[in-house]
Amino acid sequence: MFFQYPQSGKSAPPQRCKGFTLIELLVVIAIIAILIGLLLPAVQKVRDAAARLKCQNNIRQIALGLHNYHDAQGHFPHGTYNEIDTTFWTPPPYNGRQDRRCWAHDIWPYIEQENLYRRFEAHMNTGASALAFPDLGTIIPVLMCPSDPTSPKTHTYWGGIGVPTQGFSGNYAVNAGNGFFDTNRGRNLNGIFFAISRVTLTDIPDGTSNTAFVSELILSPDTNGHDIRGRYHNPAHSGGVAFSTRLPPNNLVPDQFNWCHATPLPRAPCIWASPMFVSVRSYHTNGVNMAMADGSVRFVPNNVSLATFQAIGSRNGGEPISDW
Repeated sequence: MFFQYPQSGKSAPPQRCKGFTLIELLVVIAIIAILIGLLLPAVQKVRDAAARLKCQNNIRQIALGLHNYHDAQGHFPHGTYNEIDTTFWTPPPYNGRQDRRCWAHDIWPYIEQENLYRRFEAHMNTGASALAFPDLGTIIPVLMCPSDPTSPKTHTYWGGIGVPTQGFSGNYAVNAGNGFFDTNRGRNLNGIFFAISRVTLTDIPDGTSNTAFVSELILSPDTNGHDIRGRYHNPAHSGGVAFSTRLPPNNLVPDQFNWCHATPLPRAPCIWASPMFVSVRSYHTNGVNMAMADGSVRFVPNNVSLATFQAIGSRNGGEPISDW
């Protein structure tokens, strides 16, 4: 057996420490930040596209529900059962009954809300108002657009406290025409849906593919006042469940109607004034989704010509449409 003495005068080789230097770590963090910055817009675009597609599908289902109602009843639903700016009273043939009812209630059986509709009918047959419906806060997903951060809106907020007095509000409205809502107290407008309307397919001589049917609204939260755009259970004051094509999509001219929010959202301005109208708006980039009266759905850009947009609002104006 041999024993080897350590050699004197020689030291062991130095050991290298494994790890990142501070500079290397900062470089890696910078690269990751750049990649995230590049990916976020793409992710947001995908998310926006998915929300826009969901809205298109919802509008398509609503349009189909309106047509199914037409097939069953021989005409499209009334826009509202009240005349504009009247409450607790409806004209013949209802004579005070069906207060605050609108087109949205009538298509519930055709958008998979049959049980809710049965309860609603039993409630309305007592002579009560739709605003007193016990289930008025029920959320109906088909009537919501996922692009709107305020949706679902089911409460009115006074002093920061939510009270369920106004019920569910949705993002979709129907075409009342290309003018103001309160002409003739909301009767006989040139759209498809207005006070006590009974429009049929044969009442659309401009052509169903050239006439607006359903489009979008931006909801405004009721932080310190009522905003009844999209408020299906209380449309009697202003017709906030309908829209006018008198101005292009996503314009910033304030809507005019009763019960406007005191501090509306910048993208959905409004003032408490008359004559009344509501424009179509959405959170989609550069336009809104819209169903035409033939059931087709298209994306209408903000820069659509005003003449064309006003023309598709009327069902019987005979206006030429060259760039549609």
